[in-house]
Amino acid sequence: MKFDVIIATFNRKDSLAILVSQILKCSKLPENIIIIDSSAITDRDIQSINIVKYIKSSHANQPYQRYIGSLVSNNDILVYFDDDMRIIDNQCFEKILSLYDDKNVVGVQPNFSYQHVFFDHRVPKSKTRELAKKNIIFRYLRNLSGNPVVRNGTFWLAGIRGNKPENKKSIEWFNGPVFSARKENLYNNFNFNLFQLYENGVGKAEDAILGFTLSKLGSILYVEEDLFYHEDQDDSTYSLDFISYGMRVAYSRLYLSFEYVRLSKTSKFLAFLHFNLYIFGRITSIIINQIINYKSSRSQILIGYLKGFCLAIIDTKKLLFFDSGSDWKNEALDDMGVKK
Repeated sequence: MKFDVIIATFNRKDSLAILVSQILKCSKLPENIIIIDSSAITDRDIQSINIVKYIKSSHANQPYQRYIGSLVSNNDILVYFDDDMRIIDNQCFEKILSLYDDKNVVGVQPNFSYQHVFFDHRVPKSKTRELAKKNIIFRYLRNLSGNPVVRNGTFWLAGIRGNKPENKKSIEWFNGPVFSARKENLYNNFNFNLFQLYENGVGKAEDAILGFTLSKLGSILYVEEDLFYHEDQDDSTYSLDFISYGMRVAYSRLYLSFEYVRLSKTSKFLAFLHFNLYIFGRITSIIINQIINYKSSRSQILIGYLKGFCLAIIDTKKLLFFDSGSDWKNEALDDMGVKK
């Protein structure tokens, strides 16, 4: 079974080189390593590797860069990596590809270990979330605030996701640093409006909604075994600014809710009401946490939430718009040097 690896990268030349060298040491090699680079400086060194196809992206926009990769590939199976992923099992590709023997499988979500500096150490821990795990009253309040615990492997309104399922069970979302999909299914019925959100600096959870869209066409299987390690660089666009991070989270929740109901064929009005309840619950939780244990970074996240919420309300009509992607495809073909 032939497959390609696709890596979207931005200003991480050294990290990218490490990942590519690890891919080349695997027991099964991709036909192509397709690198979509939005860095300011062209990476000449990586282009000298025989199986590398290198495309310079005109947009520093990860969802768009990944999309270009799918257009460049001519193979059935795609494996996507962030440029800071590391391979800890040299048989990782065989283990992923073996699950595609079932024709109903449209994607594979492999597990990976990680230590994320931003989320694990810099973002203040929520005391109310910890209380909800231990106290039935706080658990009830969490459900009442629009943030319930949903079934393992499932995707819900506002981008709420269940825990990872058991090994080789179905999952409805991708976890961005690494995932795999059948090319023919990947962007079917996908709302390219997301690309514009990233272009405007208010997009988040592209991996999750891409996975949920794909899950409507077949099964995405979860691999419980750790095949990779996420070597967090702590320099992503949202981790550099707490206000920007909070704004992205809040704003994107309305897009994710509208996409959930579009794909599930349920009420957009109820999704809008839930979004307001969800954001009110998150803001209330942040304020309570500040009273319990004040952190200046949490105040910045709160400001970002308020900004993102207000902007999303203003942009509600825009977020209801379905973009079939024709303009983005033309952009991608231009970057690929393809005559239209």
